[in-house]
Formats: sequence, C-alpha cells, structure tokens
Amino acid sequence: MQRILLVLLYSTVSAQLCAQIATNELAAVNDRFAGTVQVKIDRRDNFIFDFFDANGRFRQDVVPVEQLDAHNLHYSVEEDAVILACKGEFPQCISKEIFKLNTIRATGRSNLSRPASDDGGAASMEALRVLILAAQEQLVALGETREAPPRRK
Repeated sequence: MQRILLVLLYSTVSAQLCAQIATNELAAVNDRFAGTVQVKIDRRDNFIFDFFDANGRFRQDVVPVEQLDAHNLHYSVEEDAVILACKGEFPQCISKEIFKLNTIRATGRSNLSRPASDDGGAASMEALRVLILAAQEQLVALGETREAPPRRK
C-alpha cells in the first residue's frame, strides 16, 4: 500500500514540476501565438496544442514531451507555418484530432500557423525550441522518459 502511495505521489509531483519549470516558456509561446494556438503540458508529460479560429477550437495535437525534435523546427513558406517534427525513433508521435471530421490521426509533423507579427517564423521557432528543450531537460532530470516502440523489420 505504501509503495502505491509513493508511486502516485512521485508521479503527481514530477508532472507538477515539469509544468512549473516550463511556465515561463509556455507563457512566451502562448503570447507569441496570441490565441490562435494554445500550448500546455498535461499530467502525463504530453504537450497539448489547441488550435483556434473564429468559430473556436478546431484541432488538438497531443505529443509526448520527449518525442518532439527541438532541433528540427522549420518554417514552411508553402503553408506559412512553423513545423514541429518527431524525433527519428518516434516516426508518428503526434496524435492529431480534427473535431469537425471527428477523427484522430497519427502523424510525424504538426503545422502551427505563423503569427502575423513574426515574419519568417524565426521568433516563434525559437520560443518553441526553448520550451521543448526546457521540458525535455526537466523530464531527463526526473528520469521520466518513455521507450521508443520496437521497429518492425
């Protein structure tokens, strides 16, 4: 019984610590996207990206913190968006729920529309990179990373 309580306490404290460490970084990203995208970290150490338009929330992307590739952020001119990508060992780490289609898809990338105030998306990419790295460093410090699934041959 004590062991179960200790495990529950540890998992609750570690999730709260991860969320607290990234508070400033989360605020910077959310300020940058000014309501079109809202980012948070849930209790399971997942990034939650909520996408909004004039009608409200239309999409939600969920991805484990440690599975995003902070060094592979880039700007797509064709999409006018900042692109997030999964690390190589997690090829389809992003769960993308599109509400009007009532569907959830696994994908290896997520596009965040570029804020109007950020020509070329450089400031947005840097804010996202800082957030991802801070959250990942905190998870490593807590020893909470998930194993990559075995690859099929």
